Amino acid sequence: MEEQADIEYLKQYVRLHPDNRMAWYLLGRAYMKQGKEAKANYCYLQAGDIYEAYERKRHPLADAEPLQALEDWNRGRRRRRLARRAALLAVMLFGLAAVAPGAPEAERGAERPAADAPRDGAGGSPGQPVRSGGAARPDGGPAADGQRPVAVRVVDPAAGSPVGEALEALLYGTRQPAHGIAVRLAQSSGWRLWNSSADGLLLAVERSASGDGKASIRMFDPETCVCEPADASGTLGLLEAWSGRREQWWVLRSAIRRFAETAGEWPASLDDLVRPYPDNWLAGESPVLRELFAPAVEAERRAQLAPAPEEDPGAEGGFAAWNAGTSDGLPAAPLEIIVDKANHRLALVSGNVILRNYEVGLGGARTPEGTFYISEKVKNPNGREDGEFGSRGMTLSDTDYAIHGTDDPDSIGKDESLGCIRMAKEDLEELYDMTPLGTRVTIASGVLPDDLSVPGKRFRLEATQDETNPGKVYRWLA
Repeated sequence: MEEQADIEYLKQYVRLHPDNRMAWYLLGRAYMKQGKEAKANYCYLQAGDIYEAYERKRHPLADAEPLQALEDWNRGRRRRRLARRAALLAVMLFGLAAVAPGAPEAERGAERPAADAPRDGAGGSPGQPVRSGGAARPDGGPAADGQRPVAVRVVDPAAGSPVGEALEALLYGTRQPAHGIAVRLAQSSGWRLWNSSADGLLLAVERSASGDGKASIRMFDPETCVCEPADASGTLGLLEAWSGRREQWWVLRSAIRRFAETAGEWPASLDDLVRPYPDNWLAGESPVLRELFAPAVEAERRAQLAPAPEEDPGAEGGFAAWNAGTSDGLPAAPLEIIVDKANHRLALVSGNVILRNYEVGLGGARTPEGTFYISEKVKNPNGREDGEFGSRGMTLSDTDYAIHGTDDPDSIGKDESLGCIRMAKEDLEELYDMTPLGTRVTIASGVLPDDLSVPGKRFRLEATQDETNPGKVYRWLA
C-alpha cells in the first residue's frame, strides 16, 4: 500500500514536472519493485543520464528502435496537451460548448485514448456544498435533492490570465465540482464590490450527470468570449445561494476571531456567540451558521498559525472545502467597518472587498477620525425603536459615539449630528446583523468610493436572545 502511494505521488509529480529526470528515475524504481518492467523502462528512458549515473550503465533501450516509438508518443502527448489548451481558448473566444478531457496519465502507452477528467466525490467536507437540481433553500443551504456540489471562483483582474486560470481551476482542480462558476467583481477606487457578482458572471462549467467526467462550458460575458452570451438564469440562482452562505461564513469567522481575542479561548459552540446582551457577539443564528461553526473554528485556528490572504484550498474543514475544494479567490480577513467623512459613506469590508457601502449622516468636524471597535450592541436603545437612536445602536470603544438609527431620516447624507454616525433603518438593521462585537471601525476621509452597494435581499439572522438593555439611558452624541 505504501509503495502504491509513492507511485501515485510520483506520477502526479512527473505530470506537473515532466523535465525532472530524478523524479522519472524514482518512479521507474518504484515500478520495477512491482514487476512492471515496461513502465519502469519508459521512466528510465525519461530519466536519461540520471539513470546512467545511478545505475552506472547506459539503459539497454537507449539506442534501440523502441526509443523512436517513445519519442513519437511524447510528441503525441505534447500535441494532445496543446490541443486541450487550444480547445479551452476556443471556448473562451467563441463561447462554444466543449467537452473537456482530463490530464493524461504519465505511464500510459502510445496507443492509449485521451482520459476523461476524473471525478472526485463531494463527501467528507464538514460544510455541505450548495447543490443544484432543486430550488435552493431560503437560508442559502443545499437544494432539496442534495446531489451535486457547486464551486465559485472570483477572478482577480490583476492576474495575468484570470479567466483562463479560473477555468483551469474549475476543470482540473483538486476536486472537480459538478457546477463551477467564475465571476468578476466590479472595481471602484481600488476596491472590489461584492454585490456586483451577478453582473460580472463570466462562465459556468457543468459536468455530466452520467459520471463520465466530461464537462460543458457556457460563456456569459460577451467581451470574454466574443459571442452571444448563454442563458444565465439557472447559474444566477446557484450564485445567489452560494453568495448568501459566503456572507454567513464571513460573519461567523469574524465573530469567532473577535470572541477569541477578547476571551482568550475559542468558543465551544455557536451558543457562546449567540447570547443575551451584553455578550451578544452575534445578533442571532441560522441553520447555516450552525452547520459551518466547526469548520469555521478550525479555519480560524489555522489562520492563527499561518495567516493567508485567501482561503487555502487544501485546508480541510474550511470554506474552501465546502467550496468543492477550490479556493474562491476572496479574502479571509475579518470584517471591518470603514467610515468616510468626505462622502458620507459607511462600508463593511473584508480585505479589498466591499460587502456593503451605505449612505450615512455625520457631524462634520464633530465626528472624530481614528480607529475604534464595537464595544456594545443594543436593540431599541432607551426602550424605543422609533426614538432619536432608532431601533439599533453600536457603541464605539465605550465612548459617547455610536453607529445608530435616527428619527430624522432627511439628515442622512448630511453633517447634522453631534458626532455620531446616523443610518437609515433598513441599512442599520442589516449592518447590525452582519457586525459582531469587537469589530474594528476606522473613521477617515477620502477612503471609500461613492458607489452605494446593497443587495436586493438583505442579510438577516434569526434573533433568539434578548439584546435590549432597559437598565441604561443612552446619551450618545446624536
